[in-house]
Amino acid sequence: MYEVKMPRLGTTMKNGLISQWLVEEGQEVKKGEYLFELETEKSTLEIEAQENGVLRKIIVPEDEEVPVNTVIAILGKADEEIDFSVYSGAEKAETPSESQTQARAEKEQEEKPKAAAGGVSPRARRVAKELGVPLDGITGTGKNGIITEDDVKNAASGPGSSGLTVKETIKLNNVQRTMAENIMNSWQTIPQFTQMVTVNMSKVLEVKKEISGISMNDIIVKTVSNAVKNYPYVNSRFKDNEVTVFEEINVSVAVNSSHGLVVPVVRNTESKSIGEIASEIKELAEKAESKSLGMDDYANGTITVSNLGSLGIESGTPIINAPQSTIVFAGATRKMPVVSDSGEVEVVPVMGLSICYDHRFIDGVAGAGFTKELQKAFENLTAEDLK
Repeated sequence: MYEVKMPRLGTTMKNGLISQWLVEEGQEVKKGEYLFELETEKSTLEIEAQENGVLRKIIVPEDEEVPVNTVIAILGKADEEIDFSVYSGAEKAETPSESQTQARAEKEQEEKPKAAAGGVSPRARRVAKELGVPLDGITGTGKNGIITEDDVKNAASGPGSSGLTVKETIKLNNVQRTMAENIMNSWQTIPQFTQMVTVNMSKVLEVKKEISGISMNDIIVKTVSNAVKNYPYVNSRFKDNEVTVFEEINVSVAVNSSHGLVVPVVRNTESKSIGEIASEIKELAEKAESKSLGMDDYANGTITVSNLGSLGIESGTPIINAPQSTIVFAGATRKMPVVSDSGEVEVVPVMGLSICYDHRFIDGVAGAGFTKELQKAFENLTAEDLK
């Protein structure tokens, strides 16, 4: 017998949620094969079986969050005698009396929604609960007449429903739920203001041509890091009426993937070259796409950079990535007519730069200091600055 436990994927991980069991009870699994899909606060990963065996018992069902090291399933031999009663949530070993059995059956019958004789798939039951659709009267189209997720959705959009046709119901994964909670917390608890400037990107584009293998995003992250050295108060957080300013500059970089937007951290950017930063961002993006980012990849960010320029977004008003105090938003670089100091009109590449600050301790004048410093850093950038 082997106890499958909720793994710890990072030093700060406390709980995990099983989003899907990839093996059914009674099915054989080999060591190294995927056993279940795990959602943490920051990532979703497929977890491998650590031993050979038959999945004898699932202790923790899908969509249930439990602490690390909790026994979530039992692997064993097909004919091995195992006492499942010692596990919380498992079936009890002792045989209930006839009266207890009858009482339990009556209670389950009262609580269980009426459904077709074929039964209801677990996912269909969850969707029915989310949409508020009664299972009574739904005809199952699945194997042996089981009610499927599509059956529930069709019932929700059919006659007698709200009158609206449901295209799909999207349930947020753990990463998205965590982001939603963080953004809501930031918006409700941090008074924030945004400053916007237009940046002449002529020097930046020249430098980008000089150095191969780097992106505009890499340049932005390194340049922000350079500007923070002169205005370290933005590399901070506010708590209990105290401002903590950090020595290390750990940039949280917004990375988009097919699974959603995530914000992993590039650490110690103040001491890294543009090449090192470019390599780390590329690695983080690949891990985000493969859903292999761990808890440590998100830890200890001190300032955030969100660059949507590659998507054609020209400007924006970002929301602080709590508990940080500052987020830098970079828009698309585009050619615009600009009046020079001599009064002449010339066409130059410009970028919209928006910086949002925690107004509890950063006032408009203090924010303007860093905003102008970053603008100057871009407009006077040299290849030497990125080493």
